[in-house]
Amino acid sequence: MSEIFGNDKKRMLLEQIKRNPNQFPVATIKTFLQKFSDISLDDFNGVLPAATYASLKSEAEKTIAEDKWNDILQMPATTDDEIRNALNEVNDYMRRYPQNMTRAQEYYNLLQQKLVEIAGRAEENDWHNLERGSYSALKRYKQKYPNSIHKDDLDDLMWDNAKLAKTPSSIQNYINDWPNGLHIDEARVSLNFFNEWEKAKSEGDIFVVDYYHDNLTTDSPFYYEVNQEYESLKKKELEVMKENPSGYPKDRVDRLLAADIFNKNELIYENLITDASWDVLTMDRCAFPKPEEFQGENFMPPKRDNCTDIYLFGTPGTGKTCLLMGLIGANGNGFTLNTKVGAGEYAAALQEYVNVGFVPGTTNNKWVAAINGEVYEPDKKSIITHNFNLVEMSGEQFAFGLVKNRKNDMASMGLGSTELLKNNNRKVFFIIVDCSNDKIVYKYQEEYKDEEGNTLTRPRKALVSQSTILQQFVSLFTLPENQSIMNKVDSIHFVVTKSDLLGDTYEERLEKARQLLLSRYKASIEQLKTYCRRTKRINFSTNYSPHVFTFSLGKFYLGDVFEYDNSESLKIMETIRMITCGVKETTWWDKFKAAIG
Repeated sequence: MSEIFGNDKKRMLLEQIKRNPNQFPVATIKTFLQKFSDISLDDFNGVLPAATYASLKSEAEKTIAEDKWNDILQMPATTDDEIRNALNEVNDYMRRYPQNMTRAQEYYNLLQQKLVEIAGRAEENDWHNLERGSYSALKRYKQKYPNSIHKDDLDDLMWDNAKLAKTPSSIQNYINDWPNGLHIDEARVSLNFFNEWEKAKSEGDIFVVDYYHDNLTTDSPFYYEVNQEYESLKKKELEVMKENPSGYPKDRVDRLLAADIFNKNELIYENLITDASWDVLTMDRCAFPKPEEFQGENFMPPKRDNCTDIYLFGTPGTGKTCLLMGLIGANGNGFTLNTKVGAGEYAAALQEYVNVGFVPGTTNNKWVAAINGEVYEPDKKSIITHNFNLVEMSGEQFAFGLVKNRKNDMASMGLGSTELLKNNNRKVFFIIVDCSNDKIVYKYQEEYKDEEGNTLTRPRKALVSQSTILQQFVSLFTLPENQSIMNKVDSIHFVVTKSDLLGDTYEERLEKARQLLLSRYKASIEQLKTYCRRTKRINFSTNYSPHVFTFSLGKFYLGDVFEYDNSESLKIMETIRMITCGVKETTWWDKFKAAIG
């Protein structure tokens, strides 16, 4: 191991050599270079006379070159990796010491020959163990051994595999891999048979494939391919249906049935419809009232004392209207709704949909609807009435008002919301969350003016992120300009809709809903809890934490059809009864006491 001379000693040595260079012959300086690792040849440049330094440099380089060559010869060169490492070192040696090229080239050739021998043994081993029925395995072999001695046999095997697959892609793969192969002419002819079908197949449209399927003959060159693709697309379609029946649109079901791709018996067998839901699916829906016809600006209910406004906030498509339908459908189970004031006619229209069992199309998202109601609490001597208004907030105004327009005033979340939010009623917020997807594609009509100044509309799509909306919504609670509203809020809770996708039992749904909220919206929930704790009032009964509810209209089938189940609606309504103020009915005894003072 080399010794360390040290900076001070080295400096003194170099000064001494510079003063008396004749006292230090080249052999002595070479000793210094070999013995001490911190002394280099460059240290003597300018210290020794030029001629002495040139001689020293020449002899040092010879010694280094010889040592380097001996190191190369000592390198292991048995395995493929070892030989390749040695070849790299020899290449570097030839570049740095061209004067020793002859012996280096001889050794380089020897290593190359050993590499060829190893590669030959490896190829034979791979050929022996090759999976001959796998085109991908054959292709990997071809890529690994492009100049294989088994080249013709490999060509035959890959063509046999391509023919056996009977698909355009398999034939095209062979043409790509063997542009000058033994079977290239046959491959090109075969591919022409598939071209037309391939264009149709590439669309991935089951209706296009169905056209080919209906017009197939058994001697068609792509008979097998069409049948295979047709069945594959049917299977995928079934998977989509089963994954989310409530989200599978009626117009697509109608197209599938009209094309005879599916029939009633198939859908019943797959538990996607029942005989009863089939009747609802196939009925004429044009005869039913359109909820948007009953929407407008004047949806404000009459003012009442001791009334609580129950707000449903959510982005478009999260299920606010379905939640409202569920609560409306449970009308009469301990509470009543007034269908003659405020948005009463709108509620009556939704009631008809609940009675039959299907969801209406997209409702108008520009207005705020408030439905007047009362929930009853039996007492030993009288009835306690809780007055409330169910308020469906505009999803479009809610979402785009937060993200696009950057509004900070909660009272601007929809036409008609200002009067409600600023009234003196106590308030409860339900934040609606769609469990099926955080990102929601919202379709709407955008107004614009043409060149002549006429107001027109055009269809638009927007991708709305619930997590973004929720975070900004919760942040609104803390702003000074909203405190006059927030001072009237008693509690804030979450409703996770489409809970039929979360499980079969209420307990399973509730647990998954909680996990979902914590995984997707933990930051917003923690911010909400912190704010509620600071108010020392909001969500006081639940230790300042929001309550989580699950909601579904019931068992869903294809085409927005459902079997109504009011159990989750009643749980929400029971909570409304518990968190709202009640007014005790005046009894004869109350009247008597009042009369006598």
